Amino acid sequence: MKKKSGIKYLRYRNLTQELAKYGYEYTPKKALFAYGMIVLVAAIFGLLYKLELPYIAAIGIIGLVFSPMVILQTMKGRYHTTMFSLANNYMEQFLYSFKRNGTVLNALLETATIFDEGIFHEALERAIEHIQYTTDSEDPEREALDIVGEFFHCERIDAIHSFVIGAQRRGGDAGGSILLLAKNRAMWAERVMNLQKEFQIVKRNIMIALVATMLICILPLYLLGGDLDISSIPLCQISAVVLIGICMLIYVKADKKLCRSWIEKEVDSTGMGKKYLQVRDYDEAKEAKSSQKMAIIPVILFIGAFIYFKNIAVLVAGVVVVLFFLNQHKIGHSLAMKKVAREIEKQFPNWLMEVALLLQTDNVQMAIRKSMDSAPEVLVYALEDLIDQLEEDPNAIEPYHRFLKEYRNPDVQSAMKMLYALSSGNAGDVTKQVEELIDRNNAMMDKAEKLEQEDKIAGMKVYILLPSLLASFKLMVDMALLLVVFLQNLTFGM
Repeated sequence: MKKKSGIKYLRYRNLTQELAKYGYEYTPKKALFAYGMIVLVAAIFGLLYKLELPYIAAIGIIGLVFSPMVILQTMKGRYHTTMFSLANNYMEQFLYSFKRNGTVLNALLETATIFDEGIFHEALERAIEHIQYTTDSEDPEREALDIVGEFFHCERIDAIHSFVIGAQRRGGDAGGSILLLAKNRAMWAERVMNLQKEFQIVKRNIMIALVATMLICILPLYLLGGDLDISSIPLCQISAVVLIGICMLIYVKADKKLCRSWIEKEVDSTGMGKKYLQVRDYDEAKEAKSSQKMAIIPVILFIGAFIYFKNIAVLVAGVVVVLFFLNQHKIGHSLAMKKVAREIEKQFPNWLMEVALLLQTDNVQMAIRKSMDSAPEVLVYALEDLIDQLEEDPNAIEPYHRFLKEYRNPDVQSAMKMLYALSSGNAGDVTKQVEELIDRNNAMMDKAEKLEQEDKIAGMKVYILLPSLLASFKLMVDMALLLVVFLQNLTFGM
């Protein structure tokens, strides 16, 4: 869905239309209730922080600005949770039905009896009717499954659809592969549910941190009274509004990060392709010369400083800084290589699953070539090199051995050896080998997605730390005001 600026949702019409996409009817009555709650909360904060009416109004305005995003994200969160449950149940039922019936049409018919109401049932009915009544299509089953795929926008569902199309065309018993795909689905569902629990814990901790911050910052207003009461000072009131406003902003930003689709693939915008090329094309001699040039200015500065101050500490600091500049190319290369290696570990299993599914109808070289259409950015250049080498010598083992060899990933090397065995015809029963490839890939995907989940959770923990920094700022302002008031009283009392 196309993203809109949060400001546009301040218009009731825009917010209503967006919420309707997630199955929520936002009536004027509900809007008035939401705005009434914001006014009540602003009044409560105003009383707690001893704010004057204009500052209470400022908090209310900030709350009104953020409220559409909070409402929207709440409804989106519920929608994404429902879609995950629906997608998970659909994959389980569809695979089971296809294993029983062996055709796409019969699998869809049986699945439609399970999901017998709602807009998803309507999508299933359209897909079934497309197969039954379309006469001018070369591939009605594929087009019918695309109707279901467009409902979810889920790569896993698209992969399952590709598999059943290939299995129906190939014929034979696909039961083993279906069981492995079902196992992959179960592992994925468990990972997502664990991530949902982790996100709930992170959200709870963020809320605790925000509440604790606002409660702690109230203390200076109540611990000291009388002549040391600072609550009426404009700077104290302004800083309180800033504190509450930024706390609201932190909550909205964190909630937006936590509100995500559990089934849609996130767009890779990390520029990992360029990072891969940076590592692949690294020229140590050339980079060393650049580092030496960069080190010239620090050398001159520290030599001059040592001659002027005649201090050994300056000399030691200079040596450390110059050594850093001389080796910064090595440090940068090492960090980039670790980042690319981690991304490969996360993305390679997704690519391998695509190849395993394509192997139902294509040979290894053709499957690798077709996989380029959806290959992760970090693998694109390595796959281009692999395809070029295979075109020169299709039967050689070296291209498979050289693929990402510099990253020394045993899972990658093992999978490439299996692909070579399949390409050379030395793998025996191709169906069993594809099943073994899928089974091995299940374990790799489980490991890779756990790494990806760890990265997501680690990135969210910064929102738990931000409130403590905010509290420090507010307390510093209040302590400074207390000191000023105390000194003024001391002066007048003398």
